[in-house]
Amino acid sequence: MTYAASQPMLRTWVLPGTIRRVLLLVPALAFAVFAVFHPNPEINAQAVMDVATWFAAFHAIQLLLIGLVAVSVLILADEFGAAGAWTTRLGIGVFLIFFSAYDAVAGFSTGLAMRSARELPAAQQEVVFQTVKDWPGFDPSVFALNIIGTLGWVVALVGLALIARRAGAARSEWIFLGLAGLFLLGGHPFPFGTITFGCVFIAALLHEISRSSSASAAAGRVEPSDASSEPLREA
Repeated sequence: MTYAASQPMLRTWVLPGTIRRVLLLVPALAFAVFAVFHPNPEINAQAVMDVATWFAAFHAIQLLLIGLVAVSVLILADEFGAAGAWTTRLGIGVFLIFFSAYDAVAGFSTGLAMRSARELPAAQQEVVFQTVKDWPGFDPSVFALNIIGTLGWVVALVGLALIARRAGAARSEWIFLGLAGLFLLGGHPFPFGTITFGCVFIAALLHEISRSSSASAAAGRVEPSDASSEPLREA
């Protein structure tokens, strides 16, 4: 029996049903699909300049998805009474701040810089490329943003998986939540990004199916009527 089925929940966020389902399910699914299209150019100035516009646009869109998927996790955490848990608040807060900063510098800024370099002489293009080429992965300060933001995600999702397990959630739900926390350690481009946010989507979908089934079962219960519960009177 799932937690939703065993006892009523006191939720922090009260949202209309349709809006709640959209915010719970769509961002993670969109992020999982979107990660497939992460630009992956060869590591040279010309190749990066060729995809610079898409590189910047991709990471600008990804900034929006980071915020939306954080909302999805908070709504799902609220289903287990865990929206206020320290692991959820700290983890999602750190993820939003540091992973967004990493995305802005390593992705958006890199794309804009290389796009601007198109108008420069070849020698200066190479200088710009040498400046930004390590931002996505090896620049110490940018890499630190990535690590801290990712660890925030791990704390939030693994913590939520443990809370869901203790609350009696179906095994598949908390396993997918735990996997979502761990797979982002492999990075956000495909395949790990797709697996990460796909796991969030599956966990949320399984929870919604369980929640709907429990609600339908509760609505279908027929209480004995007063008339039927009284003994038959003799004529």
